[in-house]
Amino acid sequence: MEKILCYSCNKSKANLSLVKSTLLGINLFLCESCKSEKLEPRWVVIIAGRQNGPESVKEFIAKKRYNGNEIAASELLI
Repeated sequence: MEKILCYSCNKSKANLSLVKSTLLGINLFLCESCKSEKLEPRWVVIIAGRQNGPESVKEFIAKKRYNGNEIAASELLI
């Protein structure tokens, strides 16, 4: 049986919740810690920035409301 990982922190957790993304209209599996901290997966922030413009994700990037490496401006360009 395959384990589902948290889409944000990418760790195997016993309890994952299905959460609607605040940036894109998709459902995400998030662990309790990522859910309570209102984190989005890094890739969701990048895709939302590309689709809706950098201003739409400015707060997420400034407050680092994602896990992983810092998002560079060049990653938000198509």
